[in-house]
Amino acid sequence: MRVVITGFAIVLIILSCGLAVRYNQQATYAVEELNKERYQRITSEENLQRSGLEIGSLKAELQRAQSKYESAEQALNRIKAINEDLKQRLDKAAEIQVSLDKRIAELQRLTSPL
Repeated sequence: MRVVITGFAIVLIILSCGLAVRYNQQATYAVEELNKERYQRITSEENLQRSGLEIGSLKAELQRAQSKYESAEQALNRIKAINEDLKQRLDKAAEIQVSLDKRIAELQRLTSPL
């Protein structure tokens, strides 16, 4: 009877040791998976922060480009207005020149017969 109890105790101890080793391996695997997940989460957060900073800098660059575009557009509008004014002045000068040429021709006709 003592041998049976001793044998049963040995089998029970071996099974307990086997289960302890197996659960230890599972716990180690779970810890490794947890560490991997933590590492991935940390790297994802860092990438997200970097992306946020890049988005902020791109937005600032876009605003600078838009302000440059608007100032260039305003300068272009001023130049167009100046060109239009110069064109009107040139047209007016051309009309005055035509009028003066007619007057000169008329005066020459009047003074030629004398």
